[in-house]
Amino acid sequence: MSRSTVSQVLNGDIRFPAETRARVMAAAERLNYRPSRAGRALVTGLSDIVVVLVPNATYGPHLQDSIDRITNASATAGLSVVVRFGRPDDESTLTSVQDLRPTVVIDLGVLSPPQRTQLNAAGIRTIPSATSAPETGTDVDPIDILIGRLQVRELVREGPRAIVSAALADSRLDPFGPPRREGIRRELAEHGLPEPVQIRVPLELDGAHAAVAAALEELEPGPVGFCCYNDDVAIAVIAAVRRLGKRVPEEVSVVGVDRTDVGQLVSPRLSSISIDLPALMESLVSELRTIRHGADREGSPPDRPDPASLVTLVRGETS
Repeated sequence: MSRSTVSQVLNGDIRFPAETRARVMAAAERLNYRPSRAGRALVTGLSDIVVVLVPNATYGPHLQDSIDRITNASATAGLSVVVRFGRPDDESTLTSVQDLRPTVVIDLGVLSPPQRTQLNAAGIRTIPSATSAPETGTDVDPIDILIGRLQVRELVREGPRAIVSAALADSRLDPFGPPRREGIRRELAEHGLPEPVQIRVPLELDGAHAAVAAALEELEPGPVGFCCYNDDVAIAVIAAVRRLGKRVPEEVSVVGVDRTDVGQLVSPRLSSISIDLPALMESLVSELRTIRHGADREGSPPDRPDPASLVTLVRGETS
């Protein structure tokens, strides 16, 4: 057979007859032959690697599931996954990515727009593509804006409350907190309510008690609502509120994020914002498949889901 036929069959091209593909694979097995990814990279200028860039941040328990979904889809396409934790504007991350010459970079919140432009200019695709995201007029992910809005809507559902934005006291990066706080501010403004008090809550009782007590002292007497960074922070806030002798949700309402299993097992059961990560990851995987199958670089990437369809309030007993 021709070199071209053998190469295309070994690269997974299914347009050839089954008999032809079987003969090529049988010969490769007898010779214990494996395609050289290093050699292929020299020819194409790109490796068979997918780099997943993850912010060096605190994540909920669903991150592993998301990376597994990307890894499985990449393996099916004959690609290998490298996970890199990084910080925005960290040039060492950008240098490492360029050294690997990946087929595609899946960016979960690390790259700045100039960095994505730099990678694209070097022939390295980035997902999600800028054109696949809905127009927002800003660089802020609309999903996190919606999360903040939904939290406030739930907390003021039965009347106005003073609102506290409770972040996690952690030295790592917080790429999601600022846009969520912006969502909180926007929703409060639409309800004619003042801006939120902002606190950072550690995941231990004494520290959480001190942070929550300081926030409550800053506010006028009356009902209060806590928009929490995640369910862990929400549980810490509830523990502190109990120590302070406040009633949940009558005096203090709490809404978390991530809808964790633990949050649904504690008492009172958490109200939380559920993020449909499988649907979000599937949109990224769909874009990866499009790139892998040689779609026109100038063509339109697959549409991403409407952000409003990806976030849902799960009402528990804390709001």
